[in-house]
Amino acid sequence: MTTSIGQTSTGAVFIGGTASGINTTALIDAAVQQKLIPAERLQVEIDDNIEKIKAYAELETLTDDLATSLAQLRGNPSLFDDHSTVFDLKSGTVLTSDGSDFSSILDISIDTDAVPGTYEVEVTQVAEAQKVRGSSVLDQDADLGHVGTFDIGLSSGGATSTINVTADMSLAELAAAINVSKDTTGVEASVLKVSETEYQLVLTGQQSNRTIEVTAVTGDDALNLIGVTDGIGGFQDELQAALPALVQFDGVTVTRDDNNFDDLVTGIQLDLKNAAPGTIINLEVGSDDASLKDAISKFVESYNALRDFSIKNQQVDENGAVEGAILFSDNLLEGVTNTLSRILSENFGLGGDIQTIRNLGITIGGGNKLEIDDAVLDAAIISDYDAVKAAFASSGVSDNTQFAMLRNSSSLPSQSLTIDVTTDGGGTITNVAIGGDNTLFTIDGNSIIGASGSIYEGITFSYQGLASATVNFELNQGLADRLINSLDPFTNDVTGLIVQEKAQLQTSNTDKQGEAQEIIEKADAFRLNQINKYANLEAKLASLNVLLDQIRAILGNNDDD
Repeated sequence: MTTSIGQTSTGAVFIGGTASGINTTALIDAAVQQKLIPAERLQVEIDDNIEKIKAYAELETLTDDLATSLAQLRGNPSLFDDHSTVFDLKSGTVLTSDGSDFSSILDISIDTDAVPGTYEVEVTQVAEAQKVRGSSVLDQDADLGHVGTFDIGLSSGGATSTINVTADMSLAELAAAINVSKDTTGVEASVLKVSETEYQLVLTGQQSNRTIEVTAVTGDDALNLIGVTDGIGGFQDELQAALPALVQFDGVTVTRDDNNFDDLVTGIQLDLKNAAPGTIINLEVGSDDASLKDAISKFVESYNALRDFSIKNQQVDENGAVEGAILFSDNLLEGVTNTLSRILSENFGLGGDIQTIRNLGITIGGGNKLEIDDAVLDAAIISDYDAVKAAFASSGVSDNTQFAMLRNSSSLPSQSLTIDVTTDGGGTITNVAIGGDNTLFTIDGNSIIGASGSIYEGITFSYQGLASATVNFELNQGLADRLINSLDPFTNDVTGLIVQEKAQLQTSNTDKQGEAQEIIEKADAFRLNQINKYANLEAKLASLNVLLDQIRAILGNNDDD
């Protein structure tokens, strides 16, 4: 006999099949499982959506990486955006007249605003702080026996401090008393052990090219008595004179109180370390070619990573089945890759020898991935740096000084624009047209804004003139800007198609989870109903079996018949 165990709605446990011989649990499970099939299908759809959301997140990361690499190669998207790019970086080439290492003579720092050019530097003298010492004493801790006061400080109007000397003050204690005010006076004292039995007081100025000044005020002239001062305003033993820094810069003698020259030429700082008269340091400041090539290489790497992702999502097995390609034939992924591929294949619209990415040594290889010919790229950067910059970074030139481009987030190709601006004669703009079409821009005060949906959407101009004018504007739309701007409709954090699709998938999953939960709850209720049903059946059969046994007993017949 087959038996099964169940639980009724009241919580009572029953053993099914004892009376009927039917496996009621199997029947119930089969019926419930049939009810759960729609929930299982929904769960499959939920899991698919989760995988798709993860794939979109990976796509976002890859496009963000691409945009980050391109940001170093783009122009400024706004007139008020002064972010630095690789084109702002400067580098220097340094040669010395005698072939020595310049770094032992001076340090050179070059900022982004450095003026390109060639400069000659000769360090004839480094700035020094004055250092003096006194006579030797046999015990630095013995009382000096002097009583008096003196003022100490640095020349050129520096602050001074009065030092009180008492009879029980030792050489070490005198140094300590001077150091209490060193931050004010700029003079530091130390005790130097010059032999096994001799000590000397050493005074050191904390600023170069400023002499130490000591004036006895009252009582004993303590510093004169221990051999530091000469009693007439000088010092008995000067170890190092206070000196200014002297540099011959392009043949001109330049002096500073310290060894920092940060205002000779904009963006160039020289920090002197050692004098080297006769050694000419030739400094050539120019664009940072190595950083530009590195930035282009990073752009290619990030683009190829996106291509690898696209290739992975195009894979099918030998039977034509999709395996692991979550975004197979996905419109958004195809939209991103097709848009980028189209722009990369287009002409830059520039004059000269650099018209396409091929002229930069960048070609499209297997899997539509980019490949760099280092020799061609190096030659382009070295021989025509400005053209390489124009190929990547946007810019605009107006023939009217009162007309300027404020913002450019469009993917418009490079082109010449002739813009007719009409005013009321007092500076209020009343109409803007290109080729007679005045629907391409909207007007907001002095701002001329590309109309939504037009090819000029994303561009904002400003016109500050009073009278009407026809403006010729040359728009150079660099490759980096076009690629970044073309990605924005897909990747924008707020309005991007990828963000919207992820949100829709998440909403769909929430709805499907609710539907699945409702199906599960109904299946659980059905299970309980079935258990009660079969429990009642077993109870009735059991009662009938008892009655049958009683009848058999009365009749004296135990046959099952």
